[in-house]
Amino acid sequence: MGGGTKLVPNELTISSRSTKLTAPRARSKSESLTGLSIRRVLVPIDFSPASSEVLAFVLPLLKKFGAELHLVHVFASDYPLASLVTMPLIVPEIEVSRRVHSHLKDVALQQAIALRRENIHAVKGQPFAQICRLAREIQADLIVTATRGLTGLKHLALGSTAERVVRHAPCPVLVVHAKGGRAKRPSATFKKIVVPVDFSRCSAKGLAYARALAKKFDAKLVLVHSVDLHAYNTNPEYSLYDFPPLLAATEKAAREQMRELVYDTDWKGVKVENSVESGHAGDQVCRRAQEVGADLIVTATHGHTGLKHVLLGSTAEYVVRHAPCPVLVVPSHDRPPLAARGARRS
Repeated sequence: MGGGTKLVPNELTISSRSTKLTAPRARSKSESLTGLSIRRVLVPIDFSPASSEVLAFVLPLLKKFGAELHLVHVFASDYPLASLVTMPLIVPEIEVSRRVHSHLKDVALQQAIALRRENIHAVKGQPFAQICRLAREIQADLIVTATRGLTGLKHLALGSTAERVVRHAPCPVLVVHAKGGRAKRPSATFKKIVVPVDFSRCSAKGLAYARALAKKFDAKLVLVHSVDLHAYNTNPEYSLYDFPPLLAATEKAAREQMRELVYDTDWKGVKVENSVESGHAGDQVCRRAQEVGADLIVTATHGHTGLKHVLLGSTAEYVVRHAPCPVLVVPSHDRPPLAARGARRS
């Protein structure tokens, strides 16, 4: 390659059209398929329409796995007395807890769910920290949350509760984009699941989870890999000749890796097709999900970048923000408990 041009592959994914694949042979290289057990599902509720949508969304999933539901609302220490908003009166914590429990019970009953008192949690403190702490305490297998609540955000904003839960949760997090109004609400009945893969151990964990989920729901998997090459030109004369061969070689290598992945994996009867794309990884994953009418995207928190959590600009975070369907984020590493923040549980 000419000395005046430096070409660097960007994180994760590549473009040829998708190729449908028949059931592959069982091989030893890939992680074996294990049964997926979801016993406890934690749903944060802020009493907004968005959180009500999430509760309605999760019902089929609860039924499918026979899982028990836990609801949590995190309140601040200066919780105001709503009936006397004109007065500077602070409600005693025990009264706040009683009211929150009552409201959460009513929210559940609106969906015809009768919850035991021990499955209703009123917690004081920082929302994301208390949601993650409670998930660890009750050994939740899944957290289901909305990307928007009382804040009215149109997407997952840096620093939002949902984003921080995704970063720090000890278990997978299913992020549901609230539709609002009369828009058709999604339901946790998955028939097409898109999975970004970068052939790393991290993305393999997300793929294993998606594989087990697809088996449970009799869904099809659509694997997406993408390569994004950037050229830093000090001499444009060379880039014209160097870039196309490099891109072609990179795409060819990616297609070979994809074929090997498919061949080496025992899919246990799950239908699979692949798609190798060129361009920004997150954008290609979202575009492919839109094209196939995906019901879900399953992604790990990080791939070959080695990030310890989801960061602004990463593929996982981009997908969570822009996906046309719910996104399930699977932690690719164990996460230590968050430092105690002096919060109290009621």
